[in-house]
Amino acid sequence: MRNAFLPRLAAAGLLVTVGLAASGCSVVDAVVYKQKSAEYADAAAFESDGDLDAPWLAADGTAIRVTQSTQADDATVAVVSDEELPADQCVEVPRQSAPAYALDDTIDVYAVDTVFACGAWSVAKTPDGWLGWTPNHPDEAAQSPVG
Repeated sequence: MRNAFLPRLAAAGLLVTVGLAASGCSVVDAVVYKQKSAEYADAAAFESDGDLDAPWLAADGTAIRVTQSTQADDATVAVVSDEELPADQCVEVPRQSAPAYALDDTIDVYAVDTVFACGAWSVAKTPDGWLGWTPNHPDEAAQSPVG
């Protein structure tokens, strides 16, 4: 009887391992790293998700990538866009913060001297659009027109 139990236990362990592998890294990210990631084809898809408010995000935005905390307000957003940031929401300031999450294939924010303060977001120009993160440094937020 005891020997029959071991193969079942091994099979159950294998099923759990396969299930976690099949669901991708999202389960590990959420449980272990307390973060989640998402991609959106365009700004309309990003806004319809309703999970994150980034008012600086341009309407022409595409290929939007997001990584955010599952427990705090920390988030990083990369967007492909040709539009400028809204002047009534964003102002260029010396960079005092950096994103909590790094996104592949974006700029090195530590090499950037200035960013745009857009309320609680800091946004840096990239070769193909923008990289934004929240929260930013309180001094950056205080200089924002909407801060």
